[in-house]
Amino acid sequence: MSQQGRWLAQGDTLSELEHKLGECVWWLIILAERMDVDLASALGNFLTETGTRLGE
Repeated sequence: MSQQGRWLAQGDTLSELEHKLGECVWWLIILAERMDVDLASALGNFLTETGTRLGE
């Protein structure tokens, strides 16, 4: 978004994106642990269902 001028970056856009993606994944892991959700299984199920819907 910063490359498109929609987000004001304060430095290297790629480094900021890497940081934000890491932060998002970290929060998902924490949420899954706190809610006793197997994140790997949830992702696998999602990918299988999505692949089926897309005819893959």
